[in-house]
Amino acid sequence: MLSFPEKSILLVEDSTLTRFSSRRALEEKGYLVDEAATGQEALAKAREKGEPYDLVILDIHLPRMDGLVVLENLKSLPEYRYVPVMVVTVESNVSVVKRAIELGAVEYLCKPYSVEELVRRVEKLIGPGARGEVAPAELLHKVLRNEINRASRGGQKLSLVLARYEGPGKGKITEYARQARRRLREIDTVIELSKSTLALVLPLTGKEGAQVVVTKLAGVFPGTWGYGIAVYPDNGRDGEELYAYAEASLKERWEKKSSGGPGRQQAPDT
Repeated sequence: MLSFPEKSILLVEDSTLTRFSSRRALEEKGYLVDEAATGQEALAKAREKGEPYDLVILDIHLPRMDGLVVLENLKSLPEYRYVPVMVVTVESNVSVVKRAIELGAVEYLCKPYSVEELVRRVEKLIGPGARGEVAPAELLHKVLRNEINRASRGGQKLSLVLARYEGPGKGKITEYARQARRRLREIDTVIELSKSTLALVLPLTGKEGAQVVVTKLAGVFPGTWGYGIAVYPDNGRDGEELYAYAEASLKERWEKKSSGGPGRQQAPDT
């Protein structure tokens, strides 16, 4: 079974009732939640925290300092450049949402919202909380099944990337997963399959796009990595076929490297 690491969230909300219900729902799912009732308090907590929060949930309408101003200031901090921010608003004003996205928000949620919807959005952005336990293969199968159904209905591509660390000193896969999530889109999913392997599910992505992702991660991840790519529907019609193809591609690429051919931090041919 995979035990997910604790993930921290900064909840910025001036409504005491909303803050309480949201925090309780998130903590029940295993997240660590800090609260801030104002923009000034939120920025102070962000600066004072040793490690950046994994997610910031930010109400747009705050007293004294508007949420958009808070977002702009937050994204000016180097350590929060890749931290996802979900903005919350009582209106679906297109211009407000557009401005929030321009400033770095990756998701928005309109009030009133259910705590179930809040948790669903949070899990999509940063994965399950620490109390959620599920076999990694089962989780990957579920994500692939849902995304394949979606891709099939829309006639779209979907890519699965297996990234495996092949060097000494394994065991930092959680940190590598965190780095990957910060650099990928909010619609992408990163799953820790083992102490040395990540699975990346990339909707709306073909072979070329998957190779771009591999190149991006290869420039960030230290050490020696192998990558396997499988594309739906070209390389498989279901999750099992995609996984088998990606695993075979990764193995073939690594064998080429071991025999003296090119292979280090490169995407396999698919």
